[in-house]
Order: sequence, then C-alpha cells, then structure tokens
Amino acid sequence: MVKTTMIAPFSYSLSTILAVLNRVYNFSLYVDTAFTSITTSSKESKKGSLFVPLVWDRDGHLYIKDALDRGASGFLCKKDHPILKELSIEEQNKAILVRDTLHALGTLANFHRNRFATYVVAITGSSGKTTTKDLLGSVFSYLPKKQVVVTEKNYNNEIGVPFTLFRITKDTRIAVVEMGMNHRGEIERLSKVANPNATLITNIGSAHIENLKSPKEIANEKLDITKGMVGDRTLFVPDDLNFLNLAKTRAKKEKWKLVTWRQSKSSSLKIVKTNPGGFVLSLYGKDVTWNLPGTKLLSNVRGVIACAEFLNIPKDAIVNAIQKYKSPDKRLNIKKSKYTIIDDSYNANPESMASSIEAAAQMAGKKNLVWVLGDMKELGSFSKHYHREIGKLISRFPNGNLYTYGKDSKEISKVVSGGEHFTDREKLIEHIRTNVSKGSVILIKGSRSMKMEEIAESLYRIKT
Repeated sequence: MVKTTMIAPFSYSLSTILAVLNRVYNFSLYVDTAFTSITTSSKESKKGSLFVPLVWDRDGHLYIKDALDRGASGFLCKKDHPILKELSIEEQNKAILVRDTLHALGTLANFHRNRFATYVVAITGSSGKTTTKDLLGSVFSYLPKKQVVVTEKNYNNEIGVPFTLFRITKDTRIAVVEMGMNHRGEIERLSKVANPNATLITNIGSAHIENLKSPKEIANEKLDITKGMVGDRTLFVPDDLNFLNLAKTRAKKEKWKLVTWRQSKSSSLKIVKTNPGGFVLSLYGKDVTWNLPGTKLLSNVRGVIACAEFLNIPKDAIVNAIQKYKSPDKRLNIKKSKYTIIDDSYNANPESMASSIEAAAQMAGKKNLVWVLGDMKELGSFSKHYHREIGKLISRFPNGNLYTYGKDSKEISKVVSGGEHFTDREKLIEHIRTNVSKGSVILIKGSRSMKMEEIAESLYRIKT
C-alpha cells in the first residue's frame, strides 16, 4: 500500500469537529469556522479546507504553512509539534491539537459514516480484494450513482478508507469499502472506523507474512475485519478458506453470522466452456460471459454472488455485473505488438502469482508461453519457500519458458528446468527480444517495488 493524498467534501463546523475529537477550547477566542472540504495534501488546500498533516514518508506538519498560504481554514496538528513555534499567533489559532492526526482522521470519518443509514460492506483478503470490490460495486449499478459509494482504485489503507467514507451522503444506500494491511492491528482499526454491516474475506494467504510472522497470525488479522461490525454482522468466506475452523470458532464466540460460499462443482456458478480470454458460465439458468482467465478468480465471483444474494439484489443485476466487468489497469491488462503481453505488474504475492500463472497458461492455449516474474516482497524468512513453491507450480506447465528478474525470484528459476535468471533489466529485455518468437504470450508480474511495468512497456514497444 502507498501513501494516499486525497480531498473530499466535509461540511462541518469547528465546534462539531472539536466535539467529535473531544477537544475543549475557550470558544470566546475562536470563530466557529465552517469547513467545506478535508484534505491530506497542502496543494489541494483552499478556502474552507481542513488540512490533515500525516506523518508518513515525510512529516506532513512541515506543509501546514503551505496549506494556510493556499487558504486552508484550519488544520489538525500533533500536540507540542515544533512546527507550531514557527507559525504566527493568527495561524496557531487555526490549529486543532490532537494526539495523533491519523487517528483523528479515522475518528472524523467514523462520525461521518454513522450519521447516515448507509449499508457498508467491507472487503479484505490476501489477494483478489480489488477485483471483488469492483465487481460487487458494479452489482449495484442498477441504482442511481448517488446511492452507491465504492473505494476508488486501491485506496484501502488508513488514509484511503476514511476518504471513501467521507463520500457518503444522505443519498448513499450502499458503500463497498476495500481494506488492506501491512502490520498487525490495521484491519481492526479500519473496521472500527468503517463500522461495516457485512464483511467479506476473499482468501487467507501469505501476503505480509514477514510482518505477521505466521499464517495463523495472518488469519487472525484478516478475521479482525469483524471487530467493528454493526447491524447484520455477517462475514462471507469461501468454503475452502485457510483456518476456516478459526473463523467458525470466532463467529460462535463473538456472535456474528458466518456465511460460506461453495467453490466445488456444487456451486451455483458452473463453468460451461473455457476460452483463452475467460469462461462461459452458468448462473440462474443463463449463460454468463466472464472475460478474465483463471479459475482462481472465479472464487471472487462466487463471493460477490453470495453477498449480493444475501442483500436480495436482483438476479439480472448480478448477471449484468459479471458480464460487463473489466480488469483495472495493470491487472491482466492485455497489450499486443510483436508479443501478446499480459501486464499484471501491479503487485504480487504467492496467491496472486499462482492465479496469474494459471490465467496466462489458459490465455496462451497452444501458443508459446513466457513467464517474466520478479521478486515477491514482504515474505521475510519464508521468501525462499514461497518462491520455490511458485517454481513447482510453473513446472506443471511444460510448454512455458521462464525468466526471473531481481534477487529472491532466482529461487523460482532454480526449481524450473530451463529457467533463466536476470539481475539486469535491460539484458533481460534484450534476451527476450532476440530469443522469444513473434506472437508469444508473455506474463509480466512481480511486487510493486520491482517496477515490472517498465519491462512490460519496453516489450510492448518492440514491434518486429
């Protein structure tokens, strides 16, 4: 996850903000300012803005003066922050002092969310979160746009979730909120900010195991999405979920409802035909086209169906959403030039890597297939094991060629007969240009920090 700088409508008075944040001031010294927007970016600040400086890769407090110069009407500020001494008395009077600005942002978002009778569905998982979020959001496209709020892009962290909630209005009937994490405790905090009525876990895998130390701790972290649930308090999970018994135990102890969706042939969604670009599926007695390859992605579709049926969504709306779904940029994005490039460079963990490998094999069919795989990060001491597991998976597809790039991914090549490893990006690209035949299908995937999209773009520019 990356830092997110955002702006959203925010129609609250200073006195309301102070009350929500439990701050007490001598109001005789203050004008009860009316705010119209909230932002974490000084560049987005304007008259009526409440600027929220966050301490991330840089200390946002250093940009308070810039926000005020651009017209911000007030700002949150950590108590006793030295920046206050650099401000004039007039500027200091626009400060709302708090213990932690990120926590205060979440508190304000929670207050805003609970002003409205919006039904909130929260989604998390080791992979497939964004696909599931986007697909579930599109299920509600039969409603007027003003009645639906869906997390934009992958704004799923402790900044993105509050700003998704700030988009809720009196007209909003449903909000679909994606939640991600890097460290223990983040999902619980996000859940308690969003207060979802229902939650959905796509899967429990190995993402962020470097920080969480064990698969069971990952499971506990994902299941903590239930901590802030209100109302129906329902969790949806696949019936083959890792640590399903842990979910059942917690559901009984914490008194929320657990709903599982079927992954097997007994599922209500069945594969009628497999095509290079996806599937023809059977649902509600109708043939439905799903325009993404890879059977693992169908679990996300089944999860969306289970949630939509629980919410009594019209069947036609569910069918239309599945048929019209398109993958977002850099997620199985197809580019054709000399090669057919599957640009799945957005990010990677063992689960998403396995899904994309399977999808690429399906897309290639009888064509020459090449995997160009970069390192999977945040695996810690488990890195060698998971990279080798990916190698074992690739070995099941005898018709593909493997090139790995980086450091850790060398372990993939060690397992695969004929696999070649590169540490120089340009040498890798040149090797492909001179050795891979025209018309080959090439999958590009790796963790975000590997910048695999640059490899994808370079290969796309090769025309002959």
